[in-house]
Amino acid sequence: MPVQRLLSHFLRTLLVLGVLLILIGVETTPVFAQAAEVQQIELVRRGRQLSIRLFLNQPPVYQISENLDAHTLVVKFRNTKPSFPDGNSVKLFNDSQVEGVRFLEVGPDLWAQFKFRTAGLVFDIDPPEVPNILQLTFRPSKQLEPLPPIEPGAKVRLLATNFRSVTAEGGLSGHTRLTLIFSEAPRLFMQQHGREIELRFPDTLPAEDYETPEFEDGRVRLESLDSDESQIFLTLAMLGAESRVERNLRETPPRWEVDVYGVAAAAPEPEPEGELSPEEELRLRNERAIVKNRKIQVQNFYQQGENAFRKGDYEEAVGFFKQSYSAAKNNVGVFEDTMEPAAIRALYRKADTIYTMLERRRGRNFHEAIDAYLTALRVSEDYGLIEDLAPHAYFRIGRSYQRMKFTQEANTSFEKLKSKFPTSLEASEANFWKALNQIERRDWEQAIKDFEEYLQVTPNPRFLAETHYRMAQAYYHLDRPIIAKEHFDSARDLDPQYVLEDPTLLFHMGETYYENADFMTAREAFRALLERYPKQDFTKLVALRLGDFLRDEGKEEQAIRAYEKAINSYSREIVLLGKLRIANIQATRPYSDEYLEAIDLYDEIVRLYPDAPQSEEALLRKGLTLTLYGMYKPAIEELEKYQEKHPLSPYVRRGVVRENIDENLKGLIDDQFQRQELLELIANYRDYKAKYLLNFRFDSTLFQVAVAHQRLGFYEEALDLLKFLDSRVQGTMLELARLQTALALVEKGDPSLSRDQLTRFLADYPDSLYDADARFSLAQVYRQAKEYDKARIVYEQTIQKYDDDEDPLRMEVVPELWYELGQMYEEIGRYAESGRAYREAITKYRHPVTAQDTPQFIIDSHFRAGEMLTKVQSDQEALRLYQNAVANYAEREGPETRKQVNWARYQIGVIQARLGMEKEALETFRQLVASPEGEGEMWKRLASENHQNLTQQLSYQQYLNQ
Repeated sequence: MPVQRLLSHFLRTLLVLGVLLILIGVETTPVFAQAAEVQQIELVRRGRQLSIRLFLNQPPVYQISENLDAHTLVVKFRNTKPSFPDGNSVKLFNDSQVEGVRFLEVGPDLWAQFKFRTAGLVFDIDPPEVPNILQLTFRPSKQLEPLPPIEPGAKVRLLATNFRSVTAEGGLSGHTRLTLIFSEAPRLFMQQHGREIELRFPDTLPAEDYETPEFEDGRVRLESLDSDESQIFLTLAMLGAESRVERNLRETPPRWEVDVYGVAAAAPEPEPEGELSPEEELRLRNERAIVKNRKIQVQNFYQQGENAFRKGDYEEAVGFFKQSYSAAKNNVGVFEDTMEPAAIRALYRKADTIYTMLERRRGRNFHEAIDAYLTALRVSEDYGLIEDLAPHAYFRIGRSYQRMKFTQEANTSFEKLKSKFPTSLEASEANFWKALNQIERRDWEQAIKDFEEYLQVTPNPRFLAETHYRMAQAYYHLDRPIIAKEHFDSARDLDPQYVLEDPTLLFHMGETYYENADFMTAREAFRALLERYPKQDFTKLVALRLGDFLRDEGKEEQAIRAYEKAINSYSREIVLLGKLRIANIQATRPYSDEYLEAIDLYDEIVRLYPDAPQSEEALLRKGLTLTLYGMYKPAIEELEKYQEKHPLSPYVRRGVVRENIDENLKGLIDDQFQRQELLELIANYRDYKAKYLLNFRFDSTLFQVAVAHQRLGFYEEALDLLKFLDSRVQGTMLELARLQTALALVEKGDPSLSRDQLTRFLADYPDSLYDADARFSLAQVYRQAKEYDKARIVYEQTIQKYDDDEDPLRMEVVPELWYELGQMYEEIGRYAESGRAYREAITKYRHPVTAQDTPQFIIDSHFRAGEMLTKVQSDQEALRLYQNAVANYAEREGPETRKQVNWARYQIGVIQARLGMEKEALETFRQLVASPEGEGEMWKRLASENHQNLTQQLSYQQYLNQ
């Protein structure tokens, strides 16, 4: 009994404890459960999406605390410990989003603390592939663009309404024109209800001062003009017979013109004045019979054309439509009478027939259809008939250009259609085809805008599934995989079979789902890609194609790895294609030496597989790569080999290779000219002259060759080249060639010819940029010929022309002209004028004279001005100029300037002695003698002599004074 009471008491105690634990919500972990172990961590990136996988030995029990805005997240594992092979509890990652993770043991639990580099992330806990894996997926939060503010009411205002009745004249039928003028162009929707036409203008209201007019003629009556909160309704009653309404949008001012055609109800039949003679009555009956027969004939030909079109006999249909139009035109003369509407319609149907025939026969040249539509539009516009068919014509013109891959012309036609007929069905569908053109041109942003406009303005889009597929493709190329996936989802719901017909689109879809971590759908897409083309050429190149896609997307390293994988797995053809593609990628990396590896790969293909089809491309690309990286002579050699080995290549026959050889010759000569390797330049010119340079297309290169000959003293060759250029060039190059001819004659020492050439140049090019240079050279020619007066006139005229020029750059030549004039005066012994010219050179120099980049002639002018004044015994001014020159340039280290400074000091001492300033002169000579520089120089010996003489003189004078 005691044992039973004890057992009963124990069971009651356990029951109470269990109830208490349940009430207070304490989580208990069985002490006998085995602890879990975190064995491995893995980081997987998919575009901007990051997945972190934690591998455990059993399903985990965990709790997550996150503050991603503060770059942190903590996973708290219950009853878990780390078990990494390396024993390291801190894992660092080389990733742009996550920095690393640290594992902390907190009692029996394990905390995984993640540190992120960026804020603004969101995360999901993915369903595990196996229970022992915890996968967290992080991605940037999607930022939504703010919606534009909604403006109340309508933004367009109806300003005025005008009616005008137009009578029949000049072969054009009479009609009534309703003109509605707006603040900006609104959309127009038109519906017919029996004998009434309703015009609706959305987002439009009447202006405050608008007055509704009253109008009625034999064709139309304005019944009402009403408006609600944001649109206008205008109702017209058709009064005439055979009523027809046409509408046109005009730009300046923005207005809609609504033309109502038909026979006016109140218009009386004109009666001939007076009685007709029997002959006139007979003629009138005959004319009416002719008109009636003409209408019947035009209509019969038109109907026969329609019948032939329905039977598929397109050539016969085109013939009947031509006859229908010709019958009407030939009978009425050239635009002198009313043209039958059926004849104009026949022109449109003829164009439709040609288009349909080319479309059914898969033609590639649609210019005949385009010409037919343009003719129909022109004739329709001339007669003012059948304008309702114009949108269809513009649409077909755009489609014709599109079928011929002329995307720019197609887009132009579609834009013209949208501007002329913005509310037509063709204009709305044109957005779709225009968007496909943008896809073809890889203008993804514009393609998306056009697709969105197509979906917005088209009530029931015909190409809804394809639109979503192509928008997904565009977003894929813009690296926006999340939005791309949304459109792929919509497209697959509408038409899952469409994508299977386009392997490129199928590949992009697989990549998009892969980027969004929808691996199941991605695998289905890739499996369909491979299974659908098991024996096609595409399948054989699938590995290369994967590399091509990666290359086109800018993922070059991944592309190279894909090519290398293909090289290791397929036949020799695939190997060569893979190597060629790897080389093509490496050849376009200018900031590394990988292009050298590309050249080696090209050379390997050419050398080891000379008969392979890829050898031709490798040889050409080797030459082009050498060209790209400035290896001009080797590039010329490789391109010449290509010309010789593949003379029938389209690149040879179309002159592409020859153009590249010319480019290399230009680069080679230009490079040597810039580095002044003139002998090598002339040698290369003579090597390639006979083969390429007799008909060379770069005149600037030939000009450089001529200048190189001139600089090396080969004047005859230089003049021959310049004469050749003079006969074939125009514009600036002709101007340069003629100036260079004159300069070459100057250097050659032919004053007569050089003078004539320079004079002719100045007369032919009075506003030339090289006018100052030509005048300068002409003055030099006169100086060499001892014609100093003429040289002086040229100098002075040039100074006068440029001294007051508005362009400061053109004024820069003036100081040097004064310097040259000063030299000429010095040369002929006119020292006073020479000194003045040197001072003018200093005055006209509009920059600091002490700057480090001061020209040498300005420095020389300072010293030579003092020297000239010394020669004319203007000692005081000469002393001032010398002292100023020494003050400016005493610190210069150039040997020539140092010599000028010391001579100037010597002259200062001489002038001081001559002016009776013996003590100052003695100090000047003493400083020169004590100077550490100039040993053995003349100025130092003269200074020493003058110092001794002046010392003796002063001593003797002192002796006499005592």
